[in-house]
Amino acid sequence: MTNYDKIIEICKDHHGIVRTQDLSQENIPRWYLTDLVNKGKLFRIERGIYTTDEGDIDDYYFFQLRNKRCIYSYLSALYIHEMTDRVPYQKEVTVYSGYNSSRVGKDVLVHYISKDKYRIGITDGVTLFGNPVKVYDVERTVCDLIASRNKIDSEIFADAMHRFSRRKDHDYKKLREYAKVFGISREVADILEVL
Repeated sequence: MTNYDKIIEICKDHHGIVRTQDLSQENIPRWYLTDLVNKGKLFRIERGIYTTDEGDIDDYYFFQLRNKRCIYSYLSALYIHEMTDRVPYQKEVTVYSGYNSSRVGKDVLVHYISKDKYRIGITDGVTLFGNPVKVYDVERTVCDLIASRNKIDSEIFADAMHRFSRRKDHDYKKLREYAKVFGISREVADILEVL
């Protein structure tokens, strides 16, 4: 199998996407990507990310490839977990305090939290195109929404709480544990009582 064939196989395995990092893992020189772009077999999406003409243009996935410390949260997490029908007009992510988010982009809403709370609830999610991303689990997302309730659209908030209560995979025990850590036990108990 030639290096060209290996690159095409990588694309097939990753929804039509190949990264320079993927080539490094296979010990394939990067100039092969340039050659495939020149031949019209690949298209450069941005630095280090290429796709075939059949590849997905998955903005959530590409964003996280560039910003590995950014965890999808709040409305973006609701969207990934299918707890809202509204497509967020901007991405929302959480990073730890002290993280330099200057390269993240102005169209992204960045939330900061202490390092000890940053890792709580990180899980694997899947974008609309089937690509893997890091996102806070549904219980952490519910805690974030409850803690920021006055900043969230009331219709989105109510819909998300009802969808959470109807999910087969919801975990009230985990939700209460998170609520203690984030200091919102009373608020969570009030919401659960209504649900």
